Amino acid sequence: MYYFLASAFIFAVFFFMWFLQRDMKKVRKKFNEKDIVIASYGVRFYGLASEPGGLLNSGGQMILLKSGLYYKGRFDKRELFISKGDLLSIAVTDFHKGEPTIGKCLAFYFTNKDGKIDRAAFELPYPKQWVDAIKFYSESENKKIPIREEYIE
Repeated sequence: MYYFLASAFIFAVFFFMWFLQRDMKKVRKKFNEKDIVIASYGVRFYGLASEPGGLLNSGGQMILLKSGLYYKGRFDKRELFISKGDLLSIAVTDFHKGEPTIGKCLAFYFTNKDGKIDRAAFELPYPKQWVDAIKFYSESENKKIPIREEYIE
């Protein structure tokens, strides 16, 4: 009986890892490998500030491209692209849409398609690496990306 349970557990772990790898490869195929700077799986997207309703709980992967940020939800098929030209600032925060998030996250302020300032919040693994990479690939002599902290008081 224990051998069966151990075998089932090992099979489940391998199946889960295979599923993650397949999902990551499928999304990465959309882009040229030379354009991908950093990618993370296990990202939690809390939604856009301009969307009605409360916090989302969309899990998926985020890819930093030389041209901007790309998010793809795993099950809800939600997609978001923020071009580096539209990115205005980054905030380290613990809330979004007036509600507390599960943990600290990064909020990206950007200009949306309507020309208005919007905010998207993501909980990312290794946020410091993401901020450093975003600053490196998005900043220029004419444009600086400010980083600030926003916390619920």
